[in-house]
Amino acid sequence: MNSILQCLSHSAQVREYFLSKKYKVDLSSTSKMQGRLAEEFANLLADMWAGRHDTVSPNKFKSAVAKSAPRFVGYSQQDSQEFLRFFTEGLHEDLNKGKKGKRKIEEPPKGLTDVELAEHRWNGYTIIR
Repeated sequence: MNSILQCLSHSAQVREYFLSKKYKVDLSSTSKMQGRLAEEFANLLADMWAGRHDTVSPNKFKSAVAKSAPRFVGYSQQDSQEFLRFFTEGLHEDLNKGKKGKRKIEEPPKGLTDVELAEHRWNGYTIIR
């Protein structure tokens, strides 16, 4: 868990997204964890980057993880890949405001070049903030 948290905390875009609290507008009200995983991760990053301590103990974060995934209860060694998969899926659920069901794809305007069509599709897929 520690190695994954260290890597994610040093990923500038991830760190900035959580430290700036931009994630709050993306919190899902339908998430099984009700945003707890994202909130505790944001709190952990804030502690890690505040500069108040040389070390930070992720106890509250670990408790939030253990509530959702009993396999992470205790202090036995876990597979980093397994934790990363659980964590990214949990964050996705906490921050996913998408609606369930089939997505409606808007037809692009006629006469676009391949580059323009690709840009049109990309802009329809992404959320630009």
